[in-house]
This record gives sequence, C-alpha cells and structure tokens, in this order.
Amino acid sequence: MGREIRRVPANWEHPKDDKGNYRNMRDVDFDTALTEWLDGYNLWKKGEHPAQKEYPKVENYWEYEGGPPDPEYCRPVFKTPPDWYQVYQTVGEGTPLTPPFATKEELVGYLVDNGDFWDQDGGAGGWSRKAAEQFAEAEWAPSGILANGRLYQPRDGFPETEEIAE
Repeated sequence: MGREIRRVPANWEHPKDDKGNYRNMRDVDFDTALTEWLDGYNLWKKGEHPAQKEYPKVENYWEYEGGPPDPEYCRPVFKTPPDWYQVYQTVGEGTPLTPPFATKEELVGYLVDNGDFWDQDGGAGGWSRKAAEQFAEAEWAPSGILANGRLYQPRDGFPETEEIAE
C-alpha cells in the first residue's frame, strides 16, 4: 500500500462516479487483465500454477487470485500514448492523488508546492524537495514506515538503510 506514479495520456481525466468521487481503477485495461487471469486459471486447472506448490490446500484458483477482473475497475485502452505522469494511491485499486503532468520535474514541483491530495485534505502542505525527487525517481513509496520510533511518510522522505539500522 502506498503511492505510485502511473503513466497516463496527456491531460488525462480519471473517471468519477455519480457522486463526483474518483473511481478505483487498476492500471491495466480489461482485456489484458482478463487474459492474465485466464492464463493463471488455465495453469491452475492443469496443476501447473507455481502457487499450487506453495498453497496446496487452496483448491480453486479464485480462492488464490480472486475472481475474474471486473471491467468497472480496469482503465480504458488508451488511444494516445501514456507519456504523462500522475500519482495514484495503491490502497484500493487506485485513485489519483495529483493532476497529470507532462514531466517528472513538473510533478516534483507540484508535490513541493502543494503535496498530494491526501496532504492537501489533511492540511499538511508541500513535500520537501528531496522527498519529492526521491519519490519521482523510485516511482513508488509505501504509505509510511516506522523506524527508530519515528513514522516516515513519502512527504518526509525515507531514511537510508544505514540510518534505520542505528
């Protein structure tokens, strides 16, 4: 669980529900998600799925993987190249936490000036430049980590491994 940078088409507008809230949406189109699910299901039926050795008591593929994908939670097939950057939360299937940006530098600037939508809702303000640049480089961050009695969040940046070991 955390935040990730997804590639989206220029000026992408993430779909909203009837109440105006962003819909949870996986970063895969339905046909691709269904093909992946069916491939796993077919391997399971043959007894060749790698997880069957690790989880021998699980009888049905859907108990292991869940049911087939729901098209409602899959993104559309993009008609233009997804070459912009947008931050998404990964706690659910994914909703945006920033507007889309043409460059990572613009995204970093936005996070420094404003934080993401969660930060804005909580009144936390912008991220440190170092934290925003770390995140943009990694393209993913957990919601937080607890190290040496302190909670680190993406907006703060994360300590180096050596700092955690101290």
